Amino acid sequence: MSPHGRAPHLSPVMKTYSPDEAYARLAAACARREQAPRDVLLKLERMGLAPAEAGGILRRLEAEGFVDEHRYARAFVHDKTLYDHWGRLKTRHALTQHGISQAAASEALAGIDNEAYTEGLRALLAAKERSLRESDARLRRLKLMRYAASRGYEADEIARCLPYND
Repeated sequence: MSPHGRAPHLSPVMKTYSPDEAYARLAAACARREQAPRDVLLKLERMGLAPAEAGGILRRLEAEGFVDEHRYARAFVHDKTLYDHWGRLKTRHALTQHGISQAAASEALAGIDNEAYTEGLRALLAAKERSLRESDARLRRLKLMRYAASRGYEADEIARCLPYND
């Protein structure tokens, strides 16, 4: 429990907003940064709107171009692969957690530049290898494989990019 008497994972209830106020606030937020449709819906509900009103506002935001599932998925994939060096598996899982459809996720993941993806994995493996203290080559390889797998890279891609192959 938090000091406020709520479980820490539950979002606090925001001030109650009218539908017009909620629309204006979320339109401004969506103009600043891409938002997943499900995240927008959750914010609207936390603003005290009924599910029917929240759904109507979300549809309006989508119609006016403030919220777009495919655009969000492309931006998310770009940022996670380029800056955080996440693999396709971890990125797909994260998109699912944000309520993105499989079609939008697949389309966004298909847009990954394979050469840049492989180079990112190689850089990630090289950085991790420098931090390993293990002297046994087999154990080093195993640790690198586990590390890359934990970052969401596919096993065949990891095997291709390891600095030394048996």
